[in-house]
Amino acid sequence: MNTNLVIFVNGQKIVKKNVRPETTLLQFLRKDLFLSGTKLSCGEGACGSCTVMVSSYNSSSKQIRHYSVNACLMPLVAVHGLAVTTVEGIGSTKTKLHPVQERLAKAYGSQCGFCSPGFVMSMYTLLRNYPEPSMAQIETAFQGNLCRCTGYRAILAGFRTFSKEWTCEEGENCCQNQTLSDTGYNACSKTFDASEFAVYDPTQDPIFPSELQLDATYQTKSICFKSSNVEWYRPNSLDEVCQLKQQYPNAIFTVGATSVGKSIRNSQSKKVFICLTNVQGLDNMTITDACIEIGATVTLAFLLEYIEHQATESKGFKKAGLESILDMLHQVGGHQLRNVASVGSNIASGGSTSDICTMMIAIGARVDLYNVSNKSTERRTVSDLHKDDGTSALQPSDLITFVYIPFMENDEYLYWHKHAERTDLNYATVNSAMRVKLDPDSNTIKDLVLCYGGVGHGSIVATQVREKTVGREWADDLVAFVSGLLGEELNVTLPPVGGSTNYKRSLTVGIFFKLFSRLQSTLHNIQSKIVHDMSSVRQKTLSSASQIFETLPIDQDGIDHVGQPVVHKSALQQASGEAVYCDDIPTYNNELHIALVIGNRAHAKILSIDASKAERMPGVKGFLSYKDIPNQVHGNITTEFIFAKDKVLYHGHTIGAIVADTLEQAMAARQYVHVDYEDLPAVIELETAISEKLYLPNPKVLQAGDMELGFKESDLIFEGEISMGSQEHFYMEPLSSIALPIGEAGEIDITVTSQSLIDIQAMVSQMLDVPKNRVKCHVKRLGGGFGGKAQCTEQFPLISALAATRFNRPARLTLDRETDMRTTGKRNRAHAKYTVGCTKRGKILAHEVELYIDGGFLDTLTAPFMPFSLLIAVCDQGYAFNNVKVTGYTCETNTNPGVPMRGSIYIQPLILTQALINDVASRLGLPIEQVHKVNMLQIGDLAPLGRELPDVHTMHKCWQRCLESSRYMEKRKMVEEYNRKSKWSKRGLYIIPTTRDSLPPLYGLCQGGALVNIYTDGSVWVNHGGVEMGQGLHTKLIQIASKVLKVPQDVIHITETTTNCVPNAPMTAGSMGSDVFGMAVKNACEKLMKRLGPYKAENQNGQWKDWVLAAYNDCTSLSATGFYFHPKENHWDLEKPREGNFSKYYLYGAAAVEVEVDCLTGAHRVIQVDGVMDFGRSLNPTIDIGQMEGAFIMGYGCFVSEQVVYDNKGKLLTKDATTYKIPGVRDIPTKFNMQILASHSDEAVLYGSKAVGEPPLHMSIAAMFAIKDAIAAARKDAGIEGPFQLNCPANAEQIHTLCSTKINI
Repeated sequence: MNTNLVIFVNGQKIVKKNVRPETTLLQFLRKDLFLSGTKLSCGEGACGSCTVMVSSYNSSSKQIRHYSVNACLMPLVAVHGLAVTTVEGIGSTKTKLHPVQERLAKAYGSQCGFCSPGFVMSMYTLLRNYPEPSMAQIETAFQGNLCRCTGYRAILAGFRTFSKEWTCEEGENCCQNQTLSDTGYNACSKTFDASEFAVYDPTQDPIFPSELQLDATYQTKSICFKSSNVEWYRPNSLDEVCQLKQQYPNAIFTVGATSVGKSIRNSQSKKVFICLTNVQGLDNMTITDACIEIGATVTLAFLLEYIEHQATESKGFKKAGLESILDMLHQVGGHQLRNVASVGSNIASGGSTSDICTMMIAIGARVDLYNVSNKSTERRTVSDLHKDDGTSALQPSDLITFVYIPFMENDEYLYWHKHAERTDLNYATVNSAMRVKLDPDSNTIKDLVLCYGGVGHGSIVATQVREKTVGREWADDLVAFVSGLLGEELNVTLPPVGGSTNYKRSLTVGIFFKLFSRLQSTLHNIQSKIVHDMSSVRQKTLSSASQIFETLPIDQDGIDHVGQPVVHKSALQQASGEAVYCDDIPTYNNELHIALVIGNRAHAKILSIDASKAERMPGVKGFLSYKDIPNQVHGNITTEFIFAKDKVLYHGHTIGAIVADTLEQAMAARQYVHVDYEDLPAVIELETAISEKLYLPNPKVLQAGDMELGFKESDLIFEGEISMGSQEHFYMEPLSSIALPIGEAGEIDITVTSQSLIDIQAMVSQMLDVPKNRVKCHVKRLGGGFGGKAQCTEQFPLISALAATRFNRPARLTLDRETDMRTTGKRNRAHAKYTVGCTKRGKILAHEVELYIDGGFLDTLTAPFMPFSLLIAVCDQGYAFNNVKVTGYTCETNTNPGVPMRGSIYIQPLILTQALINDVASRLGLPIEQVHKVNMLQIGDLAPLGRELPDVHTMHKCWQRCLESSRYMEKRKMVEEYNRKSKWSKRGLYIIPTTRDSLPPLYGLCQGGALVNIYTDGSVWVNHGGVEMGQGLHTKLIQIASKVLKVPQDVIHITETTTNCVPNAPMTAGSMGSDVFGMAVKNACEKLMKRLGPYKAENQNGQWKDWVLAAYNDCTSLSATGFYFHPKENHWDLEKPREGNFSKYYLYGAAAVEVEVDCLTGAHRVIQVDGVMDFGRSLNPTIDIGQMEGAFIMGYGCFVSEQVVYDNKGKLLTKDATTYKIPGVRDIPTKFNMQILASHSDEAVLYGSKAVGEPPLHMSIAAMFAIKDAIAAARKDAGIEGPFQLNCPANAEQIHTLCSTKINI
């Protein structure tokens, strides 16, 4: 019989009958309680957006425990008898904000805001346990949280104020104590004033429910929850476990549900789960002289705390061994996972990259196996629990009850190393635990255990190494001996996510050498030759940062906040969970839900589609496919992209959609849609498309100058190549749309997650054959976009509209993360071949380029932008390239379409240019800064195609400022000195100038509209065509309206972006929002001020409300439209390349980046970044600094760390948050310095300001080439001179391979 669920949520007791075990805590919070502040982003516990705090009471210890969990994985039934606190439960703008919420918002740590509640709850949980946390605790609190917008710096800055250790990071060198030599103004870094924050008082936090303390039966009573597919039991004793297992032999044991959470949620067959969390005795921890005895249900978090305590009480070998185990535990997931995942479950689950198993096998840990059939106990080693193929060797009747972790004995050493694509929240590429027992008299080996994860289907012990090293001396020649054995013995069998077979095999040797060196330094009491171990998470240096911008003139009007730091207008709502995103809108009573059916072939004919079985399933209303589309669609996408017609053209091509009463029913049914295919030849790799000439006919060509003369006058002519991979947008908010049929005259209302409402409106209009005035599209805000919600995502609202009109009911489509990533477009891959001619001084006299850009299966989105990529390559980067020819090829592959992404058409030409400039420096042996300088445009120079770039002097100011602030020349000497002394790690330094035009030179895109209404109470409502997605657009436009209308900002409000208020607005992209929509708002406000002028003159002593009311009573309109467009000459055509302007204005910048690479593994760290950007007169410098930081980290991901990987059949392997790795909070630069250079430009549009969102991303190219500089130092040590090709992203495998470091000692 089902138990009634009892749970306390934000202090309120909730009793719920007939709970389905499939329901997650997140679903319950959002759907049943309408607490939408907890977000659904990845659905697999890998991003932290769904973080909540769970609190429990231990009747034995009389202690309350607070811990963070991922609500998307946590079954609702698992929190029976517990208290849950969500972001809404700690504070609200309607009552009182919690200090955590306030500090995140006012420190500018919330941009799009979708991840903000998760960060808030991680920090809040830390404070509940440690009211005065250390700086280190704060930085590690977010191991399980991801953010795509901010670059993390501002988040950390706000939360660090909770630590008593917090002070200005610069000390006496605080930038507030400096002046900018070239302006005379004081510099400022005070993005917030911590003294104004509310004081955190732990006594004011919500009280744990007394009922849960007084009634012990919540934890001691056995419970049961059942549905048609899933049964969930939580027994209280081993005897009950035995009874349940006898009744259900195939029942699955679980504790934290971290590995089975998705299985429970999506279960379509009968499954029984036995939750062991409350089984008496299995959570005990004791210590003996030989080992730690751990109950199998003890969580990793409790184990970590226990071992930390034991380590502080221990000495010698025992202490050192425990420290190594702690190194491992700190790298297992994030806090949310460690808080619920148990030791026993991790060992039982195993897996190819299990950190726990690798360590436990290496140290010889043992477990007690309890046989639930005969109630006997057997002690086994962890290595005995898994078969050679990685599967479990446990029998259905086996239950791990205790784990025995041995202490290291005298002369026994234990070391841990994990190499992964990201510092935190990652699976290992390769992990390793090494345990060695030495004879203290002779230093000969008694036992050497090398255990590796990531190379096979389970953790593997190098048995030959163990057998053949016994009796050998621990000496330098051991390295070569063991390396040879490892090469013969280890067979890498895993797919190439994280690295190739050869790379992983090489890693096993490199990691052994690192561990060998560490032990050598211990044995001989010398400093290790490996100075920095980048895999050590616990010892990672805390990050610091500075932000510098110009202070404002003291004579600025007090009500005028343009140019001043102003907090994002939605930041407080975002931090409190009140901000509404598309899927937060409550479900309509009769709403339908949609699940997509997508293709699983890269290129194939569709022979048949059979959805009959799916349509017969409960709640299913129908199956939609190509034949259901009433009218053809033309635009960014075609009808065949909405639903495949005769063929699937990439692995993820949408074939159809199941429409059902609930999302769970739709997702269950889609698995029963059967599709028959006939495979066709598929092209997956761009290199294949190039070699087979699979590109559009008539490639685009742009040429300037006399190529023949340029090459003739060159002292050196050489050739080179570079490739650039793709990148996933990875916006935190998945794509979503809700279509509401109005039922009158064909009207339909569509809430969308889109940057381009005009395109969706047009395509829905075409598909339904209704005028555009019947189609209302609107969006309040986006949880990130980055171009991924601009084009090639229109199919999803179209499918919602189709379902809504077909069944005459509201229809919602929200993509799960995997479907989102498999179906949507990515950044374009590219490859370039170039021939360069230059002088001995490094001046480039001519270069010719073949640029191949991958359009994926839908090249029609890439081809129109190819001319502008050529324009950027030729003359839009601030270099004086007088003789240049670029030929652009748009290639076709059977992969996801290439679509706009932050930086879009600029990135490929910029990478290309830096590659050839770097090659010039390398081949001539010149400093890179000299080659930059000699090729940069000087004042008065004409760029190719004969135009003088405006404000070139500003580019040189940025360059000089960057040289000075980074101490570049001094640092260059320090880097060279470090590299002379260090063999196994090398440092690199690179500086780059950046130039970027303001807008794409397309006349039709450079326009914007606005509508401003003044109401009789004096309040102002602004609507404009731009979409808010975290960039602060609404905030800046409120600042503009406030300045023009001369009213306080809190009088002005912006609700949403909608097509029925401002029609025909172009997509919000390319950093043009503030310019075109800001000018439109300014225009509308100026009209209104002109109308109010006579009333102000008549009543000069009156107030704003008086003038407004007087105008109203005099029948004067208090509503005005505004419009702005760039002059028509700001238009460029490839066919007439010397006519028109390329851009309204230009933005300039510079960045210097210092890195360190580990030659043995390819790992790296960014030591310092110094970035300078010219934003003219910034509208809001603190928001703009945040954009700089966020753009840099996204660019760093693009150029260095993020990889989109397909298998040889075109299946996307990096398809979710666990396989695709965006940078985490501890991947940011150790020193992260950003500054805004104030400048004046006659061509800047809006109060002298310039575009912000995309240009700073260009700075991060310097990180890639700093890595190349470090690699060059390693190659020099290896005796390899001359240029080499480093492709983008500069991942660890490339770094390791190119370093060519040989292990010889």
